[in-house]
Amino acid sequence: MSRALACHFCLSTLAQGAPLLERNGAAICKTCADAFSAEFTERAWAMASSLDEQLDVLLVESQRALQHSAVLAERARGCGLSLADLTAMPPRTLS
Repeated sequence: MSRALACHFCLSTLAQGAPLLERNGAAICKTCADAFSAEFTERAWAMASSLDEQLDVLLVESQRALQHSAVLAERARGCGLSLADLTAMPPRTLS
């Protein structure tokens, strides 16, 4: 019998809508991966003992932010939106 692959930490499954990252039969959902990434970044910053190490942390985070921005821009283009369209829209309050 095949069991559903679930996140090792929160036990979310694909059937529940969790985007899973899988490797060697183990999985982690994007939510848990993002939480661990944010926690690691905070710890890396706190543990950086020199200015060079702090700069390294900032560079890694900048690269991650640029990659995320590129992904969002590609998704917007896929929906027929441009950066000009998005910046012209009034800000919305989150509900």
